[in-house]
Amino acid sequence: MLGRFGRCSITSVAIAGALLLSACGSNSGSGGNKPTVGGLVVYPGSATIAVSVNGGQPSIAQFTAYSGPTVASATWSVLTGTGTITNSGVFTAPSVAETDTIQAVSGSMASVPLTIDVVASSRTVVVSPAAAAVPAGAALQFITAAGCAGTIWQVNLNGNSGNPGSITNGATCGLYTAPLSPPASGTVTISAFSGGSSGTSTVTILFSNASLNSLVNQANPRPYAFSYLGDNASGFLTVAGTFAADGNGNITGGTEDVNSGFAAPTMSTFAAGSTYTVGPDGRTTANLNVDGATDVLQFALISNQHALMIRFDAAATGSGTIDMQDPTQFGAPFSLGAYAFGVSGLDQNGSHLGMVGRVVANNENTFPLNNGIVDVNDGGTSLTDLLLQGGFSAADPATGRGTVALNCPTFDTDFGDNGGVGSGTLNFVYYIVDSTHVKVLEGDSNTLLAGDFYGAPAATVNMTGSQVFVVSGSDNNGAPYGMGGAFQTASGGVLDINDDGVLTSPTTSTSNVTTPNITTATASLPDTNTGRIGLAIALSGGKTFDFAAYLFNYIAADGSPSTGAVLLETDTNVGVGTGVAYSQTGAATPQGSFALNLTGVGLNSAGEQDIEGQISAGNLGAVTGTVDINNVASSGKVFSGEPLTSASTIPTSGLNGRGNPFILAEGLQTDTLSYYIVDDSTALLLEMDGSRVLTGMIARQF
Repeated sequence: MLGRFGRCSITSVAIAGALLLSACGSNSGSGGNKPTVGGLVVYPGSATIAVSVNGGQPSIAQFTAYSGPTVASATWSVLTGTGTITNSGVFTAPSVAETDTIQAVSGSMASVPLTIDVVASSRTVVVSPAAAAVPAGAALQFITAAGCAGTIWQVNLNGNSGNPGSITNGATCGLYTAPLSPPASGTVTISAFSGGSSGTSTVTILFSNASLNSLVNQANPRPYAFSYLGDNASGFLTVAGTFAADGNGNITGGTEDVNSGFAAPTMSTFAAGSTYTVGPDGRTTANLNVDGATDVLQFALISNQHALMIRFDAAATGSGTIDMQDPTQFGAPFSLGAYAFGVSGLDQNGSHLGMVGRVVANNENTFPLNNGIVDVNDGGTSLTDLLLQGGFSAADPATGRGTVALNCPTFDTDFGDNGGVGSGTLNFVYYIVDSTHVKVLEGDSNTLLAGDFYGAPAATVNMTGSQVFVVSGSDNNGAPYGMGGAFQTASGGVLDINDDGVLTSPTTSTSNVTTPNITTATASLPDTNTGRIGLAIALSGGKTFDFAAYLFNYIAADGSPSTGAVLLETDTNVGVGTGVAYSQTGAATPQGSFALNLTGVGLNSAGEQDIEGQISAGNLGAVTGTVDINNVASSGKVFSGEPLTSASTIPTSGLNGRGNPFILAEGLQTDTLSYYIVDDSTALLLEMDGSRVLTGMIARQF
């Protein structure tokens, strides 16, 4: 039962965020140099420019101050050095090499001092400005003394991935237009070639309202599907929907389905006046006018196509994801054939309920009985290898919305439990992201479930090699429970457990050497008809954790096809545990700028807590950033723009790509986390302290 903690939504990011990995691409590089703190923030966060040559074109850098998402009117000053800066943030380098520091002040807010390295240069072409920040989709004019007739302009990514934007040549040369989201490094290099010589400028790309844009392709507008799990006044809450964004701060349409309190979901349309605002760090607020009220979503953009999000008002909280849809695939729901799925929530007794499985769709809109299978854990009672069938309706061509039914006759006799499922058929509303990803929430009053379907490999493919995972739910007493780890199949690894604040971790010696506490991790051969895999993780103390696992496909950060797995714990160690595992393709310590989400509960008071934000991890373990918290445990209070303090750090990754302790400290609380690296773009998270049980992920922005 739920007990004093309410619902634990700590599976939502792990499952609903799975396909974010396919969108991150290959993100090498240092991740740029943007500081992210509360209050007044200056972009670019630092600069290296050439000395000004006496009698020649001066060497300048353009700085911009932001207060949240808004450009701030600031007073600028040079704290050290002999350079000068104007009231509009234009810094002019001196004629000698030195290091200058500048600062912006706006009202009671002051930026951190910023460093400008003024260096000697042999370049004879001076590009102006030599450093600047450009919002996504915006334009900035660059010039040289040679003018357009004698200059060729280029923009490049410095060997990293992403879209560099574009720059003009010809009679109107040097006009640079930024891409809709920052490339992998967060910066691009503008080059000007004239008379056998060249000069460069470094441009920092900022997120902006243009980053959230459904109308980039006018012939094929692409709305955004969203879903989240959380709590409201009625208890457990599931929401899924779609919206269109015009790139200028307006939500131009959309619908959402809401299910709470064991009633059939209600579908609503977003009214006129729905808006959004994107800040330079990708933190975004959307105000959705629906049924006479305003639902607030707060999310951190990973790119112009994906985001990690939380519900962010006093009426409700929750965590989930936002993904750009592909309407060209609305006409053929479940067109790939095989799909793995994971859903979680509550039965009618208020007990935690988790389901994972695999289905195969044919051309007649049905799931063949002999190829459908589901595993269920209802409040600690596990049922495995249940046959499954069902069907689905066609999707709405404008929204990608439809319905899907899953039928399992065993539901009636084996776990109706006088208040559990109580019906052989579960009906869901779905929203298509694309052919590989479908978001679902329950569309009847039998249970309260939500999750995702993912395109699956052949039933004969097995889980192999290095794996990282997180699992969460409730223990046998109904208290919150989280587990995370990394292992090699047919070998050992490391495991962390947070069971209602009681912590289990691998032993680390005084010389910082971690001893594996997973002795073996064994994946059974998959059932050749259903693809079901039995995963057994044995600990050095003798305890074994058993899971049902079903593989799904995704694209790893290096661009290669890979597999993940939806997981359901089937042993008696805990009540219900659901989660996700990924094949590990990297183990380097996270560096760069990341979107962050954490979701779960506090242990000292009732209610759910959801955290979203943007963090930057530096070379020496320093972490800066800003987080937003919806904390039902504090009577529905929302806390916006909380800056991380200098106590925030990220440790070097250790055995199997695990890092601990990863500290996120701000004025309200400190979260001590373990991280588990999936690849160069993504890591899964588990809180490892006695204050909260939270799980989540970080996903690289640049």
